[in-house]
Amino acid sequence: MKTYLKAYTKEVFDQTQEIIDKFGPRLAGDKSSHDAADYIYNEFAKNSDQVQKEAFHIHQGAFLGWIRILVFNYLLAIVFMWLDLAYISAILLIASVLILVLQFFLYKPLLDKFYPKKDAYNVVGIIEPKKEVKQQIIVSGHHDSARIFNFLTHQPKLYNLRTTGSIALVILMSVVSLLVFLVPQVESISMYISIFFSISFILVGQMWFFASKKGTPGAGDNLVASMIALSVGKHFKHVNPLNHTRVIMISFDAEEEGLRGARAYVKKHKDELKATPTYLLNADCLYDEKELFFLTSDLNNFVQFDDDFVDEILNVAETQGRFAFKQPIAFLTGGTDAAEFAKEGIKATTLIGMPWTNDNRNQSYHTIHDTLENVNEDVVVYALDMFISYIKYKDQKIGK
Repeated sequence: MKTYLKAYTKEVFDQTQEIIDKFGPRLAGDKSSHDAADYIYNEFAKNSDQVQKEAFHIHQGAFLGWIRILVFNYLLAIVFMWLDLAYISAILLIASVLILVLQFFLYKPLLDKFYPKKDAYNVVGIIEPKKEVKQQIIVSGHHDSARIFNFLTHQPKLYNLRTTGSIALVILMSVVSLLVFLVPQVESISMYISIFFSISFILVGQMWFFASKKGTPGAGDNLVASMIALSVGKHFKHVNPLNHTRVIMISFDAEEEGLRGARAYVKKHKDELKATPTYLLNADCLYDEKELFFLTSDLNNFVQFDDDFVDEILNVAETQGRFAFKQPIAFLTGGTDAAEFAKEGIKATTLIGMPWTNDNRNQSYHTIHDTLENVNEDVVVYALDMFISYIKYKDQKIGK
């Protein structure tokens, strides 16, 4: 192993633990997340030519607000089915599905204005090259914690049934309600339909308790990635200055609130990001080096990444003896900060270190067990080596 990787890995673990010990869980908008941003700002300042803490606003809790709307409207729809007002049930449920699609499938800020407005902060450190800037590479993570997902804490093997199953029932009932209203033959069995969906509320009703008000320690998701970005920046500031590549390290806030930090950054810097060839190396959920892969799509598979860019990273990693694979993000599994860059045509990907399906995820993901004890050292070594090696390769390539 390259000697510096061991030292960097120790720093990543030490600093991650220090932030967790000092500030605890860091829900976006809370003081603990603000304090973590201040800590990261001070560390970036020691290892940057420029450092910025960029404020933006979030509406805390809005991103998951669709869940309780879905449950409440489902219950109301059952009541109206029993009252032989199936058209009202259909309207309620179609509205719920529309909110689900816009708020969760596509991450649109549909519900934001109904939730409390809070401050949040991205932290940015910039390392300039020795010569003319011909490209820039961003290395990023996020410092805010996820809310604890109760379904992953209790009976995690039933997670897919309880979430996907509930959504499927809402969609099914919306279709059936329309049929009851429009087709006389279906209306004749409406009592049996009402009984079925009344019983099914046992499943859908549980979704009300999907997420806790408490946050996780947020080690693997995703403080480790922010500290990896710091170590990569430190390397190119003090050890291996580049000739033509600007390195930007970013720790985003509010990733767990629907990628709001990355969205705010891209909106503010869109012209700069497009004026210079820009590449984003994001990392998220780094737990196990045996599960490392780069995303080829994001945002529930609605945003596509540049496949050639991902292949180039994999090829460079392989020359260093670091093997990973690539795959699209699974539908209904959410998104990462890289999506906000790709939506603007910027080459981006996210490195993930765990299985990424609703049937199979790391036991620490979105639980109180998201601590450093559950992050393998080698996953940090691999990520550091792949990112540093790729940045060196790109600088040499553009300098020829």
